[in-house]
Amino acid sequence: MFETTKVILTENSRSLKNKMREAPILYLLFSAMIIFSIFIFAYATFFFINIDINLNISLEDVFFTVFFMFLLKTVADFYNNFIKASQLSYSLSTNVKQTKTITEVFIAILLIQITIWFSFSILFLIALASFGVNVIYVFEYTIFTIGVIVAVCLGCAISINFFSPKKYRLLPMLILLGFYFQIREPLYVIFTLPLTIIHVTWSIKNSMESHLYSTRKERLKDKTQIKIRNTIKTIFHRETTVLWRDKLLYSFVFTSVSTGIFSGYLFLYGDEILIPEALRNQIGGLLPSMFLFLGIYVVIMYTGVFPSLNLFLNEEKTMWILRHIPVRNDKIIFGKVSSLSLCFLTAIPFIPYITIFTGIEKIGFLIFFLIFSYIAGIIISVPLGVKYVGKKSDIMLLYSVSMILFVILSFASVIVNMIERLFPYPIILYILIILCELLLLYASIKISSQILSLKYKSAS
Repeated sequence: MFETTKVILTENSRSLKNKMREAPILYLLFSAMIIFSIFIFAYATFFFINIDINLNISLEDVFFTVFFMFLLKTVADFYNNFIKASQLSYSLSTNVKQTKTITEVFIAILLIQITIWFSFSILFLIALASFGVNVIYVFEYTIFTIGVIVAVCLGCAISINFFSPKKYRLLPMLILLGFYFQIREPLYVIFTLPLTIIHVTWSIKNSMESHLYSTRKERLKDKTQIKIRNTIKTIFHRETTVLWRDKLLYSFVFTSVSTGIFSGYLFLYGDEILIPEALRNQIGGLLPSMFLFLGIYVVIMYTGVFPSLNLFLNEEKTMWILRHIPVRNDKIIFGKVSSLSLCFLTAIPFIPYITIFTGIEKIGFLIFFLIFSYIAGIIISVPLGVKYVGKKSDIMLLYSVSMILFVILSFASVIVNMIERLFPYPIILYILIILCELLLLYASIKISSQILSLKYKSAS
């Protein structure tokens, strides 16, 4: 009984241990940042409890933040462990009832989310207790725990029905989420627990069509199969074809546009929306520039860093081809990096949409900082992507790159603000900085080719 649950839990724990052995620095950095962040939130809670400032942050806001975080994580976990899990095909083809196997997948995901919730929440409570804050809130903690269970049930149901050919089955969950958003009362979420259990049970009974359903991609016609003899152009064509085939470019453009609009809106009204009046005079002046910085940072992470890493992480099943083709490593990397120029084009819509709110006086800074950040993201991502080439996409690697890039761009934004204030015509300095950065990009590619050579030698 619960064989599938045991297999999934064992495989996840074994995979985590293997990744920790292969990248101990990344996981050490990740663990340290998690613990540091929890203690910072605990200290912030202690600080605001002991000062007479109304922050307008309620228990309901915290509850729904935790709720939606676990909802999104459950959707991703169920997709990885069931929807696209080819290794599950054997279990589903045995004499054991398919609904029993899928239920055990759900139980495994539920146990994972509950373990994460208990681990992080207990660490947070310990941090609060170390600052002398009363942590005896049994009723509230129970509500949060049940909320996590509801989020897991809804997340699994959403993942099942989203990848089903009958997407109208998502309607009940969308109505329920809209109800949560409108009422914003944790007790109503708790009362809907039986309803979500019934719905996820019904979804599991109809989940096989989601596992089997896949969108068929039309083959290209013969006349479009162009023979390209230049190595770099061939690899460029290969990578851009993958981007078009997986429809990633559309999501990149949507992210750039929506982030531009959202960041621009916060540029004008963010201090009034997010900052209490008592603190607005102290930090309100920093917010407009911070929203511009964060907007560019989000766009770069999604359109630059993410595809840069995946250029190499996605070679999991084609590593043997890379090891045997008679092409120099630097040409392979140049070809892959050149395909990111198409991704950069998808980041450009961020500029005109945020300019609607900021005006044209900020356009020079926005253009320069977008280009600078994009190149910086590639410089950092490519060597790390090559270092872990052929591995499965790892959230720890993405997290580590994002933290490194955040620190670098933070220092860069301070320097750029100084240039804006001290030099009447900063465009010349901007051009020089970009040229220096291009030299660093060239050096990064050369270093990456050496790393790739070392991996080939160790593999042989």
